[in-house]
Amino acid sequence: MVNFLQKAALPLLISAAMLASVPLGASAQQVVPDQRTQAEIDAVQLLLDQGVVSEKVDQLGPKAEVAAYVLRTRKPDLEALNRLVNGLLKYADGQGYNGSSVGGMLEQNNGELRSSPGAPLEARMMSRKPMDVSLNGQPSVLAPWDEYREPLYFDDKAYFPLYRMMTMLGGDAKWNGVDWEVTAISPWGSRWKVPIGEREIRNEAGDTIATLSGPVVLADSQVLVPYDFWNTLTGYRMEWDRSRKSLSIVTEPLYRPEDPVEGYGGSSTGYVVPDLNVRVDGRFTRLTHLPINYEGILYYPVELIQNIMDLTAEYDSQSRRLTLTTNRTIEEARFAQPALPSPHLYGVPVNTISYLQYTLDGVQSSAEGKPLQLSSPLVENQGRLYAPINELAAIAGYQVSYTADKTLYLNKPVTQRIREKLMPGVSRDRVRMLLGNQLQVVYNAVDGTRSWQYRFLTETADATLVPQQERAASEKPGGFELEAVDRKALGDGTLKLQLFVHHDPAGLMISGYTLYTGTSDGIQETRLHADGSVTERLLKDDEVAGP
Repeated sequence: MVNFLQKAALPLLISAAMLASVPLGASAQQVVPDQRTQAEIDAVQLLLDQGVVSEKVDQLGPKAEVAAYVLRTRKPDLEALNRLVNGLLKYADGQGYNGSSVGGMLEQNNGELRSSPGAPLEARMMSRKPMDVSLNGQPSVLAPWDEYREPLYFDDKAYFPLYRMMTMLGGDAKWNGVDWEVTAISPWGSRWKVPIGEREIRNEAGDTIATLSGPVVLADSQVLVPYDFWNTLTGYRMEWDRSRKSLSIVTEPLYRPEDPVEGYGGSSTGYVVPDLNVRVDGRFTRLTHLPINYEGILYYPVELIQNIMDLTAEYDSQSRRLTLTTNRTIEEARFAQPALPSPHLYGVPVNTISYLQYTLDGVQSSAEGKPLQLSSPLVENQGRLYAPINELAAIAGYQVSYTADKTLYLNKPVTQRIREKLMPGVSRDRVRMLLGNQLQVVYNAVDGTRSWQYRFLTETADATLVPQQERAASEKPGGFELEAVDRKALGDGTLKLQLFVHHDPAGLMISGYTLYTGTSDGIQETRLHADGSVTERLLKDDEVAGP
């Protein structure tokens, strides 16, 4: 019993001594130093003086400065001030994660994206995933090779086994251990000399016929070549998507240059373009089949047009009509690296289907009452229909241009993309896919709601951020930015569009948006409401952003 009392009494005596050292009238809270800035202390006192309950003011933290700033500049009544405070309290800020994953990165409470703390381990785990091999847009029946389950990288270029690839595509490869080179044999019998350690590929006469992006290497008892080997020499398109660990091989149509074009029943000749690049809204898009150039117009398989642009195409041979439907959902685009130039251009036989009528989203005639009709024909090669990319893109609302380096540019104005794609209920990660990650989190000064701000310098460029040093200090009370129309930039044309995407972070879906555009008549506001309705108006000179 004595031992027990000794053990119990000792901590009590120590506690009593510590309490005795605290001056009379002092509380435990006063011992802890105040970590708030003077601006925050002043803001808290101002809010308390206006009648905001102390519990809410304490929960605001640094955002008390936001409420105080609005109070000083707009002088709202107590009801409006409480609405603002309640809105600010809904959102967490700082370096915490909200649980949403976007493109393999985690979204923070402040709207920024950061790599997962476990990203290095995750990357190592992903490196053990077998390759996904597709041939002409279809999953390959071949399992990943036992002796080569992982692509190797040299100078950040993916390398693949020459022998396995050549035999899979119908060719062959023979090793010459004396000269340390491989003779690659194409499916149609052409022979190429592939020396180890060099980038130059030679024909049987010894002439250099191609230069690769990297040297041929010997590793793990395999002769490895960079993926552009096939683009350069065969016209095949080989695309390696590193993030998806996906290898796409495109060989259709399978060309046999030694065979004459005649004999296939074709009425005309088209030319396959093995190195066409298509850039949609600034990004290279993946082509799973090779396009055809017929009389200077670029064609792509009808059923695959949707892989290039926001348009599905279906041809009805009975009515001889092409049905076009705009895709208004935000799809995850499969971007790719540009195809390398190829010296080969192969002729293929094609049949044509001219004077073709079409419908667009159910509309069959123009405003003048004339039937909608393509100015270019469809072309057919070996039973597959090809549609004119340029014309269908223009119908879908893209600005179309084609450059001498065989690059087709399809750009849809940002305003049109926003109006077609952003609907209430779209997830925030889909918004990022459509508009990118160049956004800023801003607070509305009326009700404290939080939005994403996007700023576009042109109608076709990606969004851009305003440098921190260029933002006015008055717009960042407590470090938080307020939703405000940039009248000066919109007025003088240095800013083309300013977009605020409205959302509740807890729900992960957007509720609408407000778009501001500079026009000759003034600043136009386009607002998408939560019920899907859209209103437009010109802002008055003394109006500010917000509901």
